[in-house]
Amino acid sequence: MTMLRRVLILVAAVGAALGLVLAAAAPAMAADQAYLRLAHLSPDTPKVDVYVASVADPGNSIVVPGVGYGAVSPYRPVAPGSYVVSMRAAGASKDSPPVISTTVDAKAGQAYTVAGTGLSASLGLTVLNDQLDLPPAGKAAVRCINGAVSASAVDIGQADKQPWATGVKFATTTPYTDVNAGTWTLRVTAPGKPPVDLPVTVDQNSTYSVVLLDKKGAFSAQIIRDSAGSQVAPVGGVETGFGGTAPDPLALLAFGTAAVALGAVAAPTAVRLVAGVRRACTR
Repeated sequence: MTMLRRVLILVAAVGAALGLVLAAAAPAMAADQAYLRLAHLSPDTPKVDVYVASVADPGNSIVVPGVGYGAVSPYRPVAPGSYVVSMRAAGASKDSPPVISTTVDAKAGQAYTVAGTGLSASLGLTVLNDQLDLPPAGKAAVRCINGAVSASAVDIGQADKQPWATGVKFATTTPYTDVNAGTWTLRVTAPGKPPVDLPVTVDQNSTYSVVLLDKKGAFSAQIIRDSAGSQVAPVGGVETGFGGTAPDPLALLAFGTAAVALGAVAAPTAVRLVAGVRRACTR
């Protein structure tokens, strides 16, 4: 095998590997699927087991055990149709009456968050319609989900600018608002509490949820990417899974890091090899 052929094979292999990594990091959205994720946003409700069952095919169901406050699962692709989402106390028998349940009518090409909201005495399951449509060029879309009972009403926006949402009450969710893409400081203010500043980088053609929580006695905020446009499968989760095949945000981050590292290593290597072939061919 000639030196040139070896180089071409190596370069092709590197390119294929890089392509696989990038494909894994940003899977395409299937037009014939819907997307569901789960969230536990009730501060005084203990861990729960969450059941998701197809109305048309009750045998087609999953169980997510031990979901605690603050958890937001990755999205799971599901066939369009109606699904019953139920919560039982962690460890309770699957045949015991659920603490609460609701039905989700999942439509193809749409994404939904089913969130346990409110305090345990009035616990509810809220079905949120998650935005997959592209914001305008140069913009990202952001909304606020208030799961912090200590922040009964909050203002939220970019620091030192007019808030894009005001008076957001506990257990409510704002509509999405278009904001400038880029890196800036997100500021959340609540009466009688110091502001919470969260450095964020939001990408254009992407949508995000800012989730407010009471964590370890402190009011806090975290931002989750919901989607990266209507052609890319949404990921959007922290802290818990949604079945064995759910995408893992940390794994996706690792894939992205691997892609960058592979590109950084492969490019100079290929250049050096090609340069060597050129020198060999001119001798």
